[in-house]
Amino acid sequence: MKIFIKHKILFFFISFILLTFCYLNFNKITSNFDERIREIFFEIRGEIPTTNKVVIIDIDEKSINALGQWPFSRDYMAQVLANLTNAGAGIIGIDIIFSESDRSSPSYMAKKLNLKGEFRDNDQLLAAVISQTPTVLGYYFTKDLSKNTKPIPVTKFTPTASPHLLNFENVVTNISPIQESAYSSGFFNAFNDQQGKIIKMPLLLQYKNRIYPSLVFEMINIASNTQNVKIIQDDYSISGVKLSNIDIPTDKNGFMRINFRGAKKSFKYISFLDILNGNFDSKDINGKFILIGSSITTLADLRSTVYDLALPGVEIHANMIDNILKGDFIYEPTFGKAIDIFVIFLLTVVLGTLLLFLSSLNILIVIGILSIILCTSYYYLLFSQGIVLNLFYPIVSIILTSLSAFYINYQKEQKQKEFIKDKFAKKVSLEVANDLLSNDNNDFKAKEKELTIFFSDIRGFTNISEEFDSPQKLIEVLNKYFEPMSEIIIQNHGTIDKFIGDAIMAYWNAPCDVENHADKAVQSALGQLEKLEGLNTELKKDFNLSIQIGIGIHTGIAVVGEMGSLGRSDYTIIGDNVNLTSRIESLSKYFAVELLISESTKISLKDNYHLKYLASVIVKGKSKSIKLYQVLLAKEFEEFESVQIDYEKAIKCYQNKNFIDSKTIFEEIEDTHPSKINRLYIKKCKEYISSKDNNIVLDFVMDEK
Repeated sequence: MKIFIKHKILFFFISFILLTFCYLNFNKITSNFDERIREIFFEIRGEIPTTNKVVIIDIDEKSINALGQWPFSRDYMAQVLANLTNAGAGIIGIDIIFSESDRSSPSYMAKKLNLKGEFRDNDQLLAAVISQTPTVLGYYFTKDLSKNTKPIPVTKFTPTASPHLLNFENVVTNISPIQESAYSSGFFNAFNDQQGKIIKMPLLLQYKNRIYPSLVFEMINIASNTQNVKIIQDDYSISGVKLSNIDIPTDKNGFMRINFRGAKKSFKYISFLDILNGNFDSKDINGKFILIGSSITTLADLRSTVYDLALPGVEIHANMIDNILKGDFIYEPTFGKAIDIFVIFLLTVVLGTLLLFLSSLNILIVIGILSIILCTSYYYLLFSQGIVLNLFYPIVSIILTSLSAFYINYQKEQKQKEFIKDKFAKKVSLEVANDLLSNDNNDFKAKEKELTIFFSDIRGFTNISEEFDSPQKLIEVLNKYFEPMSEIIIQNHGTIDKFIGDAIMAYWNAPCDVENHADKAVQSALGQLEKLEGLNTELKKDFNLSIQIGIGIHTGIAVVGEMGSLGRSDYTIIGDNVNLTSRIESLSKYFAVELLISESTKISLKDNYHLKYLASVIVKGKSKSIKLYQVLLAKEFEEFESVQIDYEKAIKCYQNKNFIDSKTIFEEIEDTHPSKINRLYIKKCKEYISSKDNNIVLDFVMDEK
């Protein structure tokens, strides 16, 4: 066994090494899977509130319809910037590029028509307004060398270059008058993942050996009045960017993951037209980060994200600013790889070793619980701590480990079938034995289960045994009795536990589940009583004796399974309910009835039987009472039926402590249909009538087992 376990642990250790190798060398291939899981996490989390410090000025359908097709005349943009500044805008970022002259400008039209004189230049007008407002312009880098290169303002960074940032050969900026008038500018390049979705954006890019900031980064940089920006990096990667008292974690190339607030319109939107016409509340603008962009489809600035397949690009910038302001970043920590490898080790070597000792069902439960814990933990780390860890390889580890454990368990179960053949051949029917063999999920370890338990006993067996001079004849009588009684139990899907002297102990609902097991037990008992009539005829003829039996049946929880020492074990049942059933069988003699069942068995019965309530009894060693019922044979019920109403009335009077009426009715019944139960109630009624004790116990309290 030890060698077997060592071999399996070695297998799991090899799995760990292979998975770690794949993780370190092929992680980019599986990153898509990771991102899709995180996407599900975002959907589960749902939308979250923003800081309310970012406002989007939207060039929407309303603005297009009122002002004409895009691009608008730049005097509109100039007026909007002036209105925003007058309303106290904190800083304005423009997610638009002015790469060509305004063709609607009077000066442009005059030039085209060769008109002489001075005409208004909208580009100069916009440039003049920009120079007097806290505006950050946008531009974008490109690898297309055919694009015209224009100079852009140099932002002071330390260091001035980094080997880890993406590098570009060309840039598309605003026309010179506008670009030169701006306080600053920032790129708005967007990068999709392999599935075409935006999950992170660069804060910094490199152009001609100099580092340039994104639109978002530059807006934050100006707002925080940072004198010097520091890139946190080593020889292998970037881990973040520091400005003033803000640390922004990034990936190895300076990309910031976005903790999206929700779908479209998570932020405050105000129509461009409303700002132009002054139809807005200055409280919505004062001190805010303002982004000017568009949400309409025709301008082609819609991006696919975790919450929205068509999120306006300007709102991606808004999410980034809000992340930085709130500080709820999500990022891949520098120690992430170490954690990932440790988790893979736990889920292969450690988990695999543990599963070797579990059944198939328990393996399934453990895997299910562990999967829930794993996903919940990663969800918590993502949104509470902002930590992004790899989830693909842990999931693969769980799948590989569980499949291996299931196969190993299958091998064990094949050996267990041989055990079943030996253990149950004499306890159950051939049909049940075959069912056990065909069921791969058998578990013979001791466990609690609801059973219907059966005890029967021959009345006065000691006296009977004394009548025989030869033990062989006594054994012959017992065998003649046991054989048909056992056959009836087995035919009704019962399991014979053991023969104890002249007693039979059996149970239903183990090792196989038995539907309506309480009915099967009662039907077996009735069948035995009927069979006993014919058997007594034979015994009278052969041995000049007849026997009577008492049967007790109870339904309840008991421990059932393989018990004992190595090599000397047995499949059996133990527990309080087993002992209680034995007591019930003994009480059948006390009440002078043949078949006695508990209330729990009565409740479990599905078929109709002739039942007679006897009493509520507290057996020796117990404090809680149980209700007992006699199951009547057909001929017994015929005799009882004529007094049934009176009997039940007498019981009700007794339970209501109306002992005088109860005694009177029982005495009348006893005159015509004598039985021990009548006499017992008459005796108790007399005791209670003469008693001065107010604490009357209605239960029959048994002092003997």
